[in-house]
Amino acid sequence: MATVPAPQTFLAGEKVTASKLIAATKTPIDFLMNPPRCNANTSGVSLTSGTSTLVTLDAEAWDTDNMHSTAANASRITINTTGQYLVSFYARFPSNSTGYRQLNLRLNSGGSATGGSTWSTINVAAVNGSSTFVTRTLELSCVAGDHYAMFAMQYSGTTLTLDAGVRVTGLAFRCLCTS
Repeated sequence: MATVPAPQTFLAGEKVTASKLIAATKTPIDFLMNPPRCNANTSGVSLTSGTSTLVTLDAEAWDTDNMHSTAANASRITINTTGQYLVSFYARFPSNSTGYRQLNLRLNSGGSATGGSTWSTINVAAVNGSSTFVTRTLELSCVAGDHYAMFAMQYSGTTLTLDAGVRVTGLAFRCLCTS
């Protein structure tokens, strides 16, 4: 869990010391420069046409607050620091011009496509002759202990495997401010 700096106060007539000045300025700036954040991605997930599939996030670009594990519950991002977060979820589907592609961000789903609560769903028509990139960025009030997972679905009539890599298919959380 990230340590949120407490506000520093000065009393009237108090002598300003280096340690108080650092606590009042440097410590909060350090926190703002490296807030709780995580970017986890997949090495590829096979999607059966018409089936909502939990996206396993088996790699990380960064994680400053132990929000993700590649070993246990690798499909989820767990909030450790309560606050307002900028959240992006995204996937690139391989070229196939049939049907549509869907991403669903769920809160506390327990790995079930119908569990927990849906926070956001986006549907995009398949792109003819090119990969289809589906993405959404939103701001969420997140509570420590809650976890988020992404589910992907496609209707092409055949099995497709999500493209893999950093900033290709994954979830990203960045704390904007704490509560």
